[in-house]
Amino acid sequence: MFRRRRSSIGPFKLLCGREDCLVKEECLVKDECGREDCLVKEECLVKDDLFDPKSNEECPVENELLEFTSEELSRFTGQYSPENLIGVTDLGKLYRGKMPIVSDQGKVYKDVTVKILVEDERRFRMLMPASVKVKVLADDERAILIHDSKLSRLEDELNFLHAPKIRGNRSLMKVVGYCRKEIVGVVYDLNPLDTLHNLIFQDDFNWLQRVKTAITLARLLAYLHDRNQSYLIRNLAPSHIVVDQNFTPVLFEFGMLVGGVLGTTVDESDMRIGPCGYIDPFYSYNDPAAYSVKFDVYAFGVLLFNLTSKRALDKEKYTGTAIHNGAVKSRHSYVDLSFQDNADFDRRDGRKITELTRQCMDEKPNKRPEMKQVFERLKGLRCSMAASW
Repeated sequence: MFRRRRSSIGPFKLLCGREDCLVKEECLVKDECGREDCLVKEECLVKDDLFDPKSNEECPVENELLEFTSEELSRFTGQYSPENLIGVTDLGKLYRGKMPIVSDQGKVYKDVTVKILVEDERRFRMLMPASVKVKVLADDERAILIHDSKLSRLEDELNFLHAPKIRGNRSLMKVVGYCRKEIVGVVYDLNPLDTLHNLIFQDDFNWLQRVKTAITLARLLAYLHDRNQSYLIRNLAPSHIVVDQNFTPVLFEFGMLVGGVLGTTVDESDMRIGPCGYIDPFYSYNDPAAYSVKFDVYAFGVLLFNLTSKRALDKEKYTGTAIHNGAVKSRHSYVDLSFQDNADFDRRDGRKITELTRQCMDEKPNKRPEMKQVFERLKGLRCSMAASW
């Protein structure tokens, strides 16, 4: 049975992970409901290497996240307008938003991204005890179970994103605030271009941009898999990644994250289900406790196939092993023929990426490469070495 944890979320007072950071200024946040009690210290700008904070020491600077109301999140997103909807996953909905702030120039609007957490109905049905599967839960009982689960996920996400090892990572979301009453949501400081899932099909998402995306994600996973404090995503898919205006991929879905500061592991009580088509077939037939970082490597292999073939999985049309049966057993290149006309494309790179994809999706986890090796091989592609990233 799934063990539910009591949420301890209150006003989040989290320390910046840098000894030498400077808080630039304070700003007073006002919104349309008239609330003027939110004094926010601007977060320090971490200018270190993309995935290598210089220090894990905490500096004595308090950064307090804003706690928003459900009405505020609704206003930010234009009452959750379909025009502002960026993407939908099994665990949440992502919207573009405009957050009013006060500056020297008066009231201005800041571009933000708003994620509304939802409960995966597949998991909810699996988690119900046998004694209640024969009857329908009362609406209030069901609401309590679901809200408690979402609060637990929110708490894990905020603790993860503000961990010293993680904070300031440009491929992970920067949090502005959260909502925990009536609805559960997070507000991020990001104005994304689109989800990676949507970009995969677009011809103007060129070869070099796709390789850059793959390299950046490989580097992120290699860093998260570090043995000193390893994290396991278990939820990697193009629909869980947005791309910013500079074509840097940013992971926004953390609903199945374990390890590191969360102090959690995977055991038989963990019935969370990954995205369709990105679930390692090996773990589909084994105990959940068998999960390892090689699960993420498999999902990355599927994602690499998506990027190079211009094909992405549709949960309504594919089973969890469809991509494995269709791609791994093929001896042909996975690279879409349209890339041959791209000035940055080299056939030798296409063959190397195809082979790397096959190895990441090998049926036996112990034969798959580590993400550090994947990163180095992608960085060694001819187009990568020629690019000025």
